[in-house]
Amino acid sequence: MRLVKKVFGSFKYSLLLLTFFLLIVACSKAPVTGRSQLILISESQEIQLGLTAYDQVLSSEKLSSNQEYVSAVKRVGNKIAPFTEKNYNWRFNVIESSQVNAWCLPGGKIAFYEGILDIMENEGQIAAVMGHEIAHATARHGGERISLGILTQVGAIALQIALREEDPAIQYAVFQAYIPAVSIGAILPFSRKQEYEADRMGMVYMARAGYDPQEAINLWKIMLEVNKGKERPPQWLSTHPITENRIKELEEFLPEALEIYNDSDKEPNRKIR
Repeated sequence: MRLVKKVFGSFKYSLLLLTFFLLIVACSKAPVTGRSQLILISESQEIQLGLTAYDQVLSSEKLSSNQEYVSAVKRVGNKIAPFTEKNYNWRFNVIESSQVNAWCLPGGKIAFYEGILDIMENEGQIAAVMGHEIAHATARHGGERISLGILTQVGAIALQIALREEDPAIQYAVFQAYIPAVSIGAILPFSRKQEYEADRMGMVYMARAGYDPQEAINLWKIMLEVNKGKERPPQWLSTHPITENRIKELEEFLPEALEIYNDSDKEPNRKIR
């Protein structure tokens, strides 16, 4: 009991100081959702990190020669980007790979793999993924993840201070428990929260740009079929929500997104192939 009180006392003191600091210097709000955020690095630092990492990835990957895919991705990206009200130097590329994936780095550096385009039916589904990835950039999810890493390190320092007089075996046992506890209790749930937020924001972005938000649900139903039978970790051990839950959340938000879409200059939903 004494050890527990010591650990939590040190945590409490450290977190009070950290919270006070964060409330002064790091408060911001996510676009669209208005969620309060704590981000410990500047947006310019975040953008530079994204650009460096993007160039490194593209230098080691082969860009797609499928001009139909490349043209569609760039057309959709350049259509959606202005509706974010972010003046990023947007870049959209397609990588030659069978991976069913796409990703975004801070500052609007986005890549699709050919594999995910292979399962899509139309540009509305590209817009669903594009909106989601663009949302990660505009909501500064990368900066939030970096900041969460900093908080995790602060917690480790607090533990180190609290346990400095304890037996080394006790210190080792506590630190061994700390890493999975923080991962399962904080890092993974926060990552899933960001994914849900990017889904919602992405649906808004695609609807503003004139793409039918119903295509986001259609795409995730395709993904559900593509991944049927594959072993997946339980949601509580994953960085992403399970597909069924994502579909449910998108269906609940669809009426609001359709109102935005109906007020937009609707884009033709071109077939990819």
